Amino acid sequence: MKKITDLYASFRRLTVPTQIWMMLVLAPANFLTLALVDGPLGFIIPLLSMLGFIPNLGIAWVQNGFSAAMALPHLVFWTPQVLILGAYFAQTPANSSFTHIAYALIFVVNSISLLFDIRETAKWFGGQKSIA
Repeated sequence: MKKITDLYASFRRLTVPTQIWMMLVLAPANFLTLALVDGPLGFIIPLLSMLGFIPNLGIAWVQNGFSAAMALPHLVFWTPQVLILGAYFAQTPANSSFTHIAYALIFVVNSISLLFDIRETAKWFGGQKSIA
């Protein structure tokens, strides 16, 4: 139980905007992709969303908190996801279908996340390995 309370305490030490972003935007958008398995891009978009998220459970667990290392899986898996979605939008006319809107949402959210992840990864490789 101490591990869980330590992880929660680390999360709460993140800035309030970061906490809000993670809980109300980033996580819901990426979990939304699980509803897109039957979409035109198939399983790849939800798979890349989950692969960008799941390793962070292990990273946080091992480090006993949140650190800049958690940006690495995002860079590895969400970069190709954003590129795939960008190619999809370049080839597909805009429409108001649930799938198209959900793809657009994940494209925007993970593109924004990647901008922050680049900075966090640079910090981590630069030696800032502390946890929040």
